[in-house]
This record gives sequence, structure tokens and C-alpha cells, in this order.
Amino acid sequence: MEWNFWKDSSKDTSMMVNRHKHLSGCEGNSREFRSWSNLPVDVFNIIGRQIDFLKRVCKNSRKIQAVGPLYEILQVPWLMEHSWGFDGNVYSLCSFHHPIENQSHVTYNKIEWKELNDAVICASKFDWLLLQKSTLSFFYNPYTKTIIKLPDLDINFNRSTFSSVPTSPDCVCFAIQSSKNSSKMWLSTCQPGDHKWSTTVKFAGPKRAVEDVVYSNGTFYCVFTGGALGAFCVAHRYWSMLTDVNLVPGILSDTRAHMVESNGQLWLVYRSSSMCFRVFNFDWSEKTWDETSTLGCQAFFLGCTSFSVLAEGETSGFAERIYYHCDTYSSYYLLKTKQSHRCTFYPWVTERGPERVWIQPPETWSKLVGHQFEKQV
Repeated sequence: MEWNFWKDSSKDTSMMVNRHKHLSGCEGNSREFRSWSNLPVDVFNIIGRQIDFLKRVCKNSRKIQAVGPLYEILQVPWLMEHSWGFDGNVYSLCSFHHPIENQSHVTYNKIEWKELNDAVICASKFDWLLLQKSTLSFFYNPYTKTIIKLPDLDINFNRSTFSSVPTSPDCVCFAIQSSKNSSKMWLSTCQPGDHKWSTTVKFAGPKRAVEDVVYSNGTFYCVFTGGALGAFCVAHRYWSMLTDVNLVPGILSDTRAHMVESNGQLWLVYRSSSMCFRVFNFDWSEKTWDETSTLGCQAFFLGCTSFSVLAEGETSGFAERIYYHCDTYSSYYLLKTKQSHRCTFYPWVTERGPERVWIQPPETWSKLVGHQFEKQV
């Protein structure tokens, strides 16, 4: 039995990805190749640190190559720390933790607009960050250092997010303001290139604070304190409440909900002060949140924008885990044992103060590392 860590460029790639019987050498000499999916997650860490060494010592290095970079095979978010610096000029400092290499990479970017200093991250999707400061809002790509400014907001929003890559023509930004002290609610949208936000005022809101917002299939979904769920259809600019106001009983009012979208399904995650988690899945037919003890072969990464990762094959070691930030380090909660653990895959300990978010890795990371980033062990 052999582990297929390498592929011969003369053979079809699919032979190396799928687990099957393959004849090699003399006829009748049968060997079975196994997929990367059979490797435990922790083994990826070990292999990732040895790949360069194996390439250097292999005599036939020109004939073989790795089965894709490990960070491309293992599609999980990276951990990013962001802070601002000012010495007359404004600088954006981003530190990325690479989960496979167990290393961090640092990038500095001088920002031309000094008024953007101290802006906070509101959302992280598609390699991009949405940052806002008071009425100012803008997109920032920490990999390419690209900035896309948006019009000034005319509301004091609670939550905001966006639908798709900011450079695409169908990208829509969404911001919402609601309060437990008023049934009045403000919904604002805009697209990159617009001159102003389009704001809709609703006078029959749930009279609850909005706790999280996600986008799915043309609709922004907003969850409020107590589990109330509302929906804003972008195409028709139509708002509707999908549920009753108090839908999740027994949840403390000071516990913020994280909502996760996964293939059209909505999930709700609450964390208590004792670091225990409760997970709910939205039942579209009954319009209720059903508590569950499984994530369905997924892993969740909770943050300003929460991610779901399919925990099968190469990522099976992440199954039934909820990753979250805790003070100066990251942890995960295992639903099966109902216990939290310090991350071994994200062991990076950060200082107090800088923002920490999960961010999707770039497609061209291998090119960026050599030119734009300072590597730190």
C-alpha cells in the first residue's frame, strides 16, 4: 500500500486524485494508491513543512511535482490580524497565519486616505474586507492592496455585509440599523460605483437589535435578538419577517448569535459564557429554528463573517467543529464531546487589540508570497 503524495506529469491527474487500483512496472504488479482524503488533518501540517525539503533532495524533481500546493488542497480559512499604524502616514498592517505551513506572513500598505485610519472590519468574503468608520465605508483587498471606496453612509448601522466579489457588476453592499427601543428600522444598499446609498425606512420592525446578516441567492437574511429572522430581497427591494419575534427560548439576551449560510441552508450558533455552544438549523417549511447536535459533515468558523467548510475528504478532520476567537488565541468546540480545545491547526497567539478575522485564501498566494509579503516563523 502506498500514499500517493506525488504525481508523475506523464500520467493523468485523475489517477492520482481518486483512490483506485493502478498497475505500475511489470504486468501484474498491483499497487493501491490512496487519496489525500485518507490523511488526518495533523499530518498535513507535517507534510507541508517537509515538501520543500523533499523537492530539493529528490533526484527526479523535474519529473514529479506536488499534487497542488497543500493550502490549495485544504480549502479552509486563514486567520488574519489587522491593525492600523500612523506616523504622519496611515499604514494597514496585516498578519496572515497559514494553517498548513504554521507560519505567518506580514504585509504593510500605505493608505493614501488618512481619514480611513481606525476603520473597523465589518465583513470578510472572497479575499476582500469591508471596512467602515462612522459614515465612511470601503473595500480593501489585503493581498493585492486594492481599495474601492463607497459612498458615505447616511445611517448608523448595526451590521453590514456584501453579496459577491466587489469587482463584479452584481456586487451589492447591505447595511441595517435596528434597535430594541424602537420599531423603526433602516435598510441601505449600494453597489461599487454608486454615488449614494439607497435607504428604505421600515416602521414595523421587530423592535430587536440585529445580531448578524448573511447573503444567499439574492436575499440578505437578518437575525435579531431571540432568533427572529427577516429577509430583504435585493431585486424587489422587499422586506419581510419570516418568523415570530421570540423564536429561540432560553437564550440569554447578552449572547450574540452567529448566522452561517451553507448551500442555501441557514444555521444559527450561540455561545454561552461557559464556552458551550448551541446550534440551530432553519426549517424553511415550518419557519422555525430547530436545535441540532450535528453540523452535517461541516465545520463552522465564527467571526464578523462566519464561514462553513465541507468536512469531507481532505478536510474530514474538521468535521463537527466550531472554530472561534477567544481572547488572544483561537479555539474550537467539538460538538460530540461538548468541549473546547486550543487550536493545533491555528496555534497563532496574537496580541490584544488588533482585529482578528477569518479570511479566504487567495488563488494566487504562491505568487504573492515571494513579492509582497514578509515571512515570519
